Amino acid sequence: MIQVDVFSERPFAGNPLAVFPEAEGLSDESMQQIATEMNLSETTFVTAPQAGGDARVRIFTPAMELPFAGHPSIGTACTLVSVGRVAAQEPVTEVTLELNVGPTVVDVTVRGGQAVAGVVHQGPPAFGEEIAREAAAAVLGLQVSDLDEELTPRVVSTGLSYAIIPLRNTRTLAASWFNFDLLPEFERRYAELYPFALTGDEEPFAEARCFAPLAGIVEDPATGSAAGPLAAYLSREGLLGPGVARGLAQGRHARRPSRLTISVTTEGTHITDVLVGGGVVPMMTGVLSL
Repeated sequence: MIQVDVFSERPFAGNPLAVFPEAEGLSDESMQQIATEMNLSETTFVTAPQAGGDARVRIFTPAMELPFAGHPSIGTACTLVSVGRVAAQEPVTEVTLELNVGPTVVDVTVRGGQAVAGVVHQGPPAFGEEIAREAAAAVLGLQVSDLDEELTPRVVSTGLSYAIIPLRNTRTLAASWFNFDLLPEFERRYAELYPFALTGDEEPFAEARCFAPLAGIVEDPATGSAAGPLAAYLSREGLLGPGVARGLAQGRHARRPSRLTISVTTEGTHITDVLVGGGVVPMMTGVLSL
């Protein structure tokens, strides 16, 4: 087992990830039990590739398996390069992970033979329905007046769906918290919560929070699979130009400050790819006894 902190350039920040690079022979039940034991936002299990990629990877939260997630993709790709499962090429090594959502490419930054960061390609987004402002405010314990006056909450997906909820400012974001009584019906109707606010600064451009208690994650320190939909949302609203990488803060309120970069590529008015990146810091290695 190798544990890394993702979306950070220093230890004890970002989102921790446990990677089991030799998971051959583990059953689905064992993988879930191990992920529950690790009690991190996600744990990944690596086996031999089956469809021409570099590795088959499965992602588990403490409560369920996910078809895709951002920080597990980046952290696992960097780990595979660092341990030599994928040959390191400087300055960038392309790693293709076979996830349940399909082949996923991660560009791993290599310095001095070590993987130090990654960018995951999430592909074109899917824009879902608008979210009723009253419902968005209530599930976050806020008033409608706490939402951004010009931007509309909406469901967006780049592999996983999220309720992108724009708030008035970062003070309102700090005051938000999920209403557990309303949450199950809200997620059934829309998606998991990803409120954000523009900071008014050049960097970080925006700050976000992710609440996913029904998936076993009360507050996620950094959520690459939600940052992608946010990037697509901001692009569609004219707030994120094509090819421009902007900083996104998350995790401050979970006491795990994280920094992500978000960008999009376009052809005409269509978003062709969404990219989310960040640093990766090795933290520890260990042996699991079963």
